[in-house]
Amino acid sequence: MNCNRPYEIFAMSSPNYATKKKYSVTLDFDVYEDFNPYEINWQKIFQIEGQEHLEVNIKNLDVEENIDW
Repeated sequence: MNCNRPYEIFAMSSPNYATKKKYSVTLDFDVYEDFNPYEINWQKIFQIEGQEHLEVNIKNLDVEENIDW
């Protein structure tokens, strides 16, 4: 391969298939009582479409959990 910039060899296009990645993101909101996270369409906000999946877990941190000691 005749190339003036050798790094271009490694910048060749990849095959035409997409790979999925999995992320975990935590958002802690300190908001007034009129905020309701259960009413938010999280899939729409993050543009989750097709074969993508979003799992949303909402936890109220002001509610004490029952812990058996």
